[in-house]
Amino acid sequence: MNEPLLVFRGIEKSFAGSQILRNVDLLLYPGNCILLSGKNGAGKSTLLKIIAGLETPEQAEIEYSGESHSWKTVIRSIRKNIIYLHQQPFLFSGTVLSNVAYGLRFTSLNRKQRRESVIEALEWAGLTDVATQDAKTLSRGVQQRVAFTRAWILKPKVLLLDEPMANMDHESREQTSLLLRRMKSSGMSIVVTSHMQQYYDGLADQHFHFKRGRLVP
Repeated sequence: MNEPLLVFRGIEKSFAGSQILRNVDLLLYPGNCILLSGKNGAGKSTLLKIIAGLETPEQAEIEYSGESHSWKTVIRSIRKNIIYLHQQPFLFSGTVLSNVAYGLRFTSLNRKQRRESVIEALEWAGLTDVATQDAKTLSRGVQQRVAFTRAWILKPKVLLLDEPMANMDHESREQTSLLLRRMKSSGMSIVVTSHMQQYYDGLADQHFHFKRGRLVP
């Protein structure tokens, strides 16, 4: 296995006096998928949010570019390479095309390059036929694919997914699984939470279960 992109060590987090995460370590490798499972409230979403820089831990170290730093000192510089997608995909009002193109406005690409990237992304995700439709009127499975595509087009190094296939029909799960495999094969590091381990057979390289605030293989 290659060198890890990021290493999170000693993550500690409590809520209302109850410790949710206890000395959690997580190594993120390129082209690798980690599946996290556990009961509701076990800490799965909290861990993803800490990795994404959306939740502050009481304690955590991050190994990055061969050096160890405290979470607070380095998270701002690395979170541009990390995208977190909630279980319920957030989409902007407007077409599928405008949603996929949204993040490119903040890049150095010119208008022509942005358009070419969007066309490529829509083809990649099989969304060309719905490109001009209002994204919020589509099925949940298609909305999730739009959210994935909006993330993929920005080429993050790490993708964090919270129950991405919950409440999907079989066809939507198959399409979503295909996109995840493509993301993984492109070198993306993926961390996904789910109660349904069977959805990730053949995709997840590692599976950890939350038990009393710790990750257990």
